[in-house]
Amino acid sequence: MSSPAQVLSVVASAGELLLRSGAEVARVEDTLTRIAQAYGYYDVEIYATPTGLFVTLGSERHMTAIRRIEGRAIALDRVSAINALSRELTADPAPPSEVIRAIQNIANQAPPVPNWATPATNAVAAAACTMLVGGSLSDFGPALLANVFVQGVHRVRESLRLPEAVGDFASGATAVVCALAATRWLGASFTPVVAGGIMVLVPGIAFTTSVRDAMMGDLTSAAARGLEAVMKVASLASGVAAALYATGRL
Repeated sequence: MSSPAQVLSVVASAGELLLRSGAEVARVEDTLTRIAQAYGYYDVEIYATPTGLFVTLGSERHMTAIRRIEGRAIALDRVSAINALSRELTADPAPPSEVIRAIQNIANQAPPVPNWATPATNAVAAAACTMLVGGSLSDFGPALLANVFVQGVHRVRESLRLPEAVGDFASGATAVVCALAATRWLGASFTPVVAGGIMVLVPGIAFTTSVRDAMMGDLTSAAARGLEAVMKVASLASGVAAALYATGRL
């Protein structure tokens, strides 16, 4: 039987990766409980939030691991891989050292879409959304270009390690400036281009995860994720409003 320290390391590492990848709290707690039970540890307590993970094993002598969660993002491929790993462990528990390596490999695996293709696919998806807000086919190209500039702003923000709210504010303002240029020089519709420029930054998955956490009774996580999503939307809207005011359109 694997030692409590080894199992605790496996459980905490899997939970940390799940939370960093945007998994909802109920999924994290259920998956980690199943991993611990696969190794014969049925007395396990797990408390997860979007920013922290607390895992305790044992009844007579407790061992606890605490992990701070930083750098959260939506990576559903990693969530799926960890879930598959937990099912494999339930059927045939592997040595903890091998499982730790497997978790590290999942954390380092390449995304399903290559990094060079992500900006292009995001731009096409965002530009296509202009049709949903009253745009026409002629607005597709300007919205695509606007979104490319917006993504460029976010890349600069990441390289400078600035707060995410700063990047969202700057992205909203950039979308307005690009829409003004497209309206003046390309004859595009202003509002659809702005909407297309910021569409990929709207935290739809974060809102959905917040609602799912609330439905499962994880109110702390639901409130935290909901507030994070609201702050992101507020930063985007503030950037748009500031640019509109500065250019005399508000």
